[in-house]
Amino acid sequence: MPATDPVGPMVRISQLRRAHGMTLADLVRRIAEQGVTVTQSGISNVENGRKRASDRLLIAWAKALGLNPLDVWHGPVSTPQPEVDEPEHAA
Repeated sequence: MPATDPVGPMVRISQLRRAHGMTLADLVRRIAEQGVTVTQSGISNVENGRKRASDRLLIAWAKALGLNPLDVWHGPVSTPQPEVDEPEHAA
C-alpha cells in the first residue's frame, strides 16, 4: 500500500465540522486565527468536492477542528484492488 493511502475510518469533512457544532462562519474564524484567509464559500467548495485546498489551509483546518494535521487525508479515496497471483515461470 502506498504511503499516501488513507488508513483507518474516514468521515466527510463537512460531517466532522458539524459534529464539532461549527458553522462555516465558525470554521472560517478559527482558521483565520491561524493566519490563513478563507471564505465560507471557499470552505463549502472544498467540503463539496468542487475545489481542492492547499496544504496550508488543510493544516489550519485540521487544527481548527482540534485534529493532528498528519491524521487528515484530503484526496481521492482509492478502491482496494484485488491481488493477482503472478503466473509461475517454467524453468
